[in-house]
Amino acid sequence: MAVQLITRSRQQYPDVEAVYILVPSEDSVSRVIEDFQPILEQSGAGRTRYARAHLFFTGALSDSLLSSLRQSPAGPYIKRVEELYIEYNPIESRVFLTIPSEHPFYALYSPHSSDMFYRDLNATADRVLSVIACLGIEPYIRYYCPAQSLAAGNVEYPKIAKEMAEKLQQKLNCYYAHNLNRSTNPHETPTHSPPSTVIILDRSVDMYAPLLHEFTYQAVVHDLIDLEDGNKYAYEISTLAGETRQASATLSEQTDMLWRQHRHKHLGRVAEELATQFGSMVSKNTGVKAAHTQ
Repeated sequence: MAVQLITRSRQQYPDVEAVYILVPSEDSVSRVIEDFQPILEQSGAGRTRYARAHLFFTGALSDSLLSSLRQSPAGPYIKRVEELYIEYNPIESRVFLTIPSEHPFYALYSPHSSDMFYRDLNATADRVLSVIACLGIEPYIRYYCPAQSLAAGNVEYPKIAKEMAEKLQQKLNCYYAHNLNRSTNPHETPTHSPPSTVIILDRSVDMYAPLLHEFTYQAVVHDLIDLEDGNKYAYEISTLAGETRQASATLSEQTDMLWRQHRHKHLGRVAEELATQFGSMVSKNTGVKAAHTQ
């Protein structure tokens, strides 16, 4: 098996079926179509880069791009098209990121970034749709909109949450129509999922949080330790033979019980609880107790 980037020049495997994992963009679709343009060989016969294609898109593929695939020379070679809805970054079990660009705050709040505003708003709605699709819910959409922002021509109060909610609802309606065989009526009551609500807020609802510093265990770890990929800590340990070797630890809620238990607590409370837990472990373990007293 060979894993290759679609943006690079790749070797031809005309007898092998290919699995593509792609973002649902015009560029991705055009590259797939290009892969199935016949390549002339020395015999004069034309063969495609791969025998067949299985396409997996990270998010929703638009009808226009799907139509382009069907009507292209690649159409007869495509065996499967599936939307995975994985366009978000889960950093914790209840926290995920939907960062749409390098400078989202400027794009959403600057009066000079109208083009970037709608680009980032659309990208963020796609990513939130991915989260909803993965959770298998059909939520009601609610958003923050202060009364002052409804005044005509009022530019002091941002309408980001309102426009985000409307864009997300449009995408949800299309998702329901294509995947759940439902009508696109936004007021139709969900019939087969638990009650749920998505609440959309913008930063104007709390202007002070970005200026404050957390004193949780997690915040202090990120302040004081250089973590690789945000969760991996490399360090040196000494062996019984007097040698030094490299070791690493991954701060993960799946594998590190202490990290999962203490990461969101105040550092002072964590110090007290860890001291208590260590004392309990020493008192219950004869070997540790002996080593600790030496």
